[in-house]
Amino acid sequence: MGEPDVVPEILSNPLNLYVIIAILVAGAAIFTSMQFLSEDDVGIFAFSLSVVFAGGAAVVAFFVSKQYQTGVLAKAYLFLGLGFTSYVTAELLYYSFELVFNIEPYPSIADVFFFALYPLVLGHLLLNIRFFNSGFSKTQKLWIPAIPVFAIVVYVTMSLGVPDAEANFDFYYGLIFVSGASVTLSFTIVGALTFRQGTLGTVWLLLVIGLMINAAGDVWYYHLEIFGEYSDAHPVTTVWFVANMFVIYALCKHIKTI
Repeated sequence: MGEPDVVPEILSNPLNLYVIIAILVAGAAIFTSMQFLSEDDVGIFAFSLSVVFAGGAAVVAFFVSKQYQTGVLAKAYLFLGLGFTSYVTAELLYYSFELVFNIEPYPSIADVFFFALYPLVLGHLLLNIRFFNSGFSKTQKLWIPAIPVFAIVVYVTMSLGVPDAEANFDFYYGLIFVSGASVTLSFTIVGALTFRQGTLGTVWLLLVIGLMINAAGDVWYYHLEIFGEYSDAHPVTTVWFVANMFVIYALCKHIKTI
């Protein structure tokens, strides 16, 4: 990939190791707390934290977009803000079905808003990557599809490799989301490789790491749904919280660099 366009040197500011440790400790504390709550209480607890973290990421992303005012980066962070807004909407619907109406939340209309996160995050990543680079290398063009292909193969194998398995609605429905999540995961890795150098700043690297963790959590979740093994107290729920905390931290640092 080509050399990035001119980027202010201030964007290379260092990360605060104590904040990163605090995020990880908070994640561990949240997971531990959920193991001691009843099923109803853990649902309310998970819902509250999900809205707070995803909503916080949306607000800060919109603020970053406004700081850029116009141009490619303003549009990129607008996409990111819209993505997390869609995620918050999905969570509100998901937990309303589960906690208020006692309706199975998966599948439901909430999934439309969950899925909307993927194209919006992809838009954010592609705008940033294209802005700072001339294109993808031949090697990257080969391995970018590798992650989605691997995730889909694993999903199909796990889904159809059990006794009496069949390619029914649930199978194809889950396949759509695994595809979206794994494609997003693939491009977050491209973003991490793009922004790993100090020239582009650790802020962007931290942001795409947060998005990468979130996408990886989604892939994990849809594989869990194959066997109905997901619950609010499952570790993947905490993975999403930690991912959003990383995103918020990265965006807050980004504001200071504009």
